[in-house]
Amino acid sequence: MVTDLTWCTVDGGDRRAAVIVMRSKRGLMRDYNGKTAAERIAQRRERLIDAGVELFGERGYAATSIRAVLRQSGLRDRYFGESFADLDSLLAAVYSRLIDEEISGCAAAIDKTNGGSEGARAMIDTITRSFEKNPGKARIKSREILSGGPVAREQRHAGLRRLAQLVADLLPPSRALNSGDALLLGLGIVAAADEFLMTWMDGAEGLTRDRVVDTVTLLFDATAHHISST
Repeated sequence: MVTDLTWCTVDGGDRRAAVIVMRSKRGLMRDYNGKTAAERIAQRRERLIDAGVELFGERGYAATSIRAVLRQSGLRDRYFGESFADLDSLLAAVYSRLIDEEISGCAAAIDKTNGGSEGARAMIDTITRSFEKNPGKARIKSREILSGGPVAREQRHAGLRRLAQLVADLLPPSRALNSGDALLLGLGIVAAADEFLMTWMDGAEGLTRDRVVDTVTLLFDATAHHISST
């Protein structure tokens, strides 16, 4: 809030009184924490996503209500609609955050390798370790996202395509293979890996983390070998 002191004049030009004019500059207004309105909205949105991660991972999407999310986040009712149209939109935002984390971790792991098969193994190894360390987040990425509506489904498709691009970039170059074909092959490997991960997380007998890593790597190697031989 900015205060201007404006002197008023009367006949003769003498200054006899002052009027306080309060000017509100919307773009610069800050609350007691020193945050703008936009920053406060973004902060509340992150709190709702944090609550979604906890509740979807622990209870599941179907057993979570908007009211439960608000309680978990400590926010009032009116603040949910400020950021999300419905629970499906929140699930999509939760998944988006988790897939960003996953892709960042995979990219960092791949950068430490020579690419190719070594990079593919590092990628699935990173994912499985993440699943093992954070079963709640793994549940959201592998199961709960499938329970969502159209917004969550589209977010999942986008996330899988991003992972597929990482895989496609690891495949060997080939004149017989354009970028679209490579992405489709990458998507096939990612889809298979996703199914292996769900089966492993469901506790399938004899399916260990190491076996998932070996199987997905084998699938990548077979695909890469076929590309190289054509």
